[in-house]
Amino acid sequence: MGTDLDVLQLNLFPGELVARKVSSNSHIAFQGVYYSVPHALLKTMVIVRATKYTIDILDSSGLCVAVHRRCYTKRTYVTDPSHMPPFYYSLLGTTCFDGALFRDWAKHIGDSTYQLIDTLLSNKQIEQHAYKSSMAILQLSKKYGSKNLNSACALALLHGKASYYSVRKILAGK
Repeated sequence: MGTDLDVLQLNLFPGELVARKVSSNSHIAFQGVYYSVPHALLKTMVIVRATKYTIDILDSSGLCVAVHRRCYTKRTYVTDPSHMPPFYYSLLGTTCFDGALFRDWAKHIGDSTYQLIDTLLSNKQIEQHAYKSSMAILQLSKKYGSKNLNSACALALLHGKASYYSVRKILAGK
């Protein structure tokens, strides 16, 4: 004979527990989705407790520091704006990046590169979401040269494809 608890079938226990390191953009990756973590925990290990509907992020002492509604769309950012630092830390830990620095770097490469980076940064509700793509695009100048990168950015803008993947594809086809 069933009880009320049998009918409710509460999901009290986590479906999955995994450890993740908080990246330099104050997010952790879990199953292809990026969830924000308070920037005070930058580069530390956290525990992700995933259920069907929520993602809980616990610090090393087991204290819940963030709760997000679970998202199943890959390459999506789920961000609480209060988690974001006022600037972006480089992987070296000494240089800070923000939108102005990316725009300035792009301006030194060329007008089309500046326009593309500015478009990326401006189109995100939270600017930091575009930092990784902006950095990746600007780094392409090391492999392909500034002139080629600027030309690729011009083509990407012409076709309405302002993204790292579009620029990289154009450069690889040259």
